[in-house]
Amino acid sequence: MSLKKLTLAIFCILIFLVSSTYTPAQIPEWKTEMAAANAARQRGEYGVAEKLYKHVVEIQEKTLGSDHLEVAATLNNLAVLYQDESMYPQAEPLYKRSLAIWEKNSNQQTQVALCLNNLAALHHDENQYEAAEQEYKGAQAIWKQTDNTESTDAAVTDVNLADIYHSQGKDAEAEPLYAHVLSVWKKSGKMDNSETAATLLKLGDIYHAESKDMEAKPMYSRALEIWETVGQTESPDAIAVLGNLGEIRSAQGDYAGAEPFFIKVLQAKEREFGPNSLQVASGASRLALLYYCESKYEAAEPLYKQAVQIRQLNLGAKDPVVLQTLQFYAALLRQEGRKEEAQKVESQSARSEAVLPY
Repeated sequence: MSLKKLTLAIFCILIFLVSSTYTPAQIPEWKTEMAAANAARQRGEYGVAEKLYKHVVEIQEKTLGSDHLEVAATLNNLAVLYQDESMYPQAEPLYKRSLAIWEKNSNQQTQVALCLNNLAALHHDENQYEAAEQEYKGAQAIWKQTDNTESTDAAVTDVNLADIYHSQGKDAEAEPLYAHVLSVWKKSGKMDNSETAATLLKLGDIYHAESKDMEAKPMYSRALEIWETVGQTESPDAIAVLGNLGEIRSAQGDYAGAEPFFIKVLQAKEREFGPNSLQVASGASRLALLYYCESKYEAAEPLYKQAVQIRQLNLGAKDPVVLQTLQFYAALLRQEGRKEEAQKVESQSARSEAVLPY
C-alpha cells in the first residue's frame, strides 16, 4: 500500500496494470522487457525503465494494435514512472490515453477505476483539487457499481478523497471516509504500516478538533504503536501525536500521565532542531507549564529559563512571546514565595513592553 504525501503528512497509490496470460514458452519479447522495466523502476533506474516502457509500447502497437488492453497497461506504467519523477505534463496524456482504452471495454471496469484513481492522484499532486475530487468520485462510483467498496483498492480511492476534504477543512466529509478505510484495512490485515498510522493521525486530529478526545485518544495511541514498530518515532507526525496525547491527558487532569509525552516531545525536538530552536523553546515551555500545574516548581524553573533564553535569542527581548514567557516565569517565582526575584522578572517584562508599538 503506497499512499500519496500532501505537506505533513499526504501519499497516493500508483497501481501497475500488467496482465499475464501467456505460458513461459509463449512469452513475447515485450513481456520480458515489461518485466525488466518494472524491475528497473523499483530499483530507481528511471532512465532505463523509461526506455524499456517506450520500446514495449512500440512493439505492442505494431503487433497488437494501438487500442489493445496491453498497450493501456504499459501506458499506465510509463505514466506512473513519470509521476514518480514529478514529470506531470508527460504523465497526464498517457493516463488519459490509457483510460480511454479501458473505457472502450465494458468488462474492464476495475481497470477504469484504477486508472481514474491514478489520474486523480496526478491532479492531486498538482494541487488541482477540483479535478482530482471528481475523478476520485468517478472511481468510487465504479467500486460501488461493481460491489467492490470493501476492497483495498477502493479504500485507497477513499483515503485519497478524504485527504482532499481534510486539507480543505471539510472534515464532516473526510471523517466517515477515514473511518471506513481503517475498517477495510483492519479486515485485510493492513494495519501495521506508516500509511495507516498517518490515516489514524488525521482521524484523531478530526476528533480532537471536535473535542471528542475519547475517540481521538485510541487513534493517536494506535498510530504511535505503529510508528514504534516500523522505527519512525522521530518523524514529525509521531512527535505531533506525542504532543496531542500529552494535551489530552493534561486536559483530563492526568498530569502524571501527560508528563512522559511532553518529555519525549522536548527530547525529540532537541535532537531534530538543536538546542537553540524555537521548537525546543515551545516544548520546554509546555513541559514547564505542566510542572507548574503539578506544583513541581523546581522542575519548571529551568525550563522557563531555557524557553526565555531561546526566544530572546531568536525573537529579541521585546517580542510578545518572550514577554509572555517572562510573565509565566514570574508567576512561578511568586508561587514559590520569591517575590523579589519575581519583581525583577516582571520589571524586565514591563520595560520591554513599554517600548512596543501599538
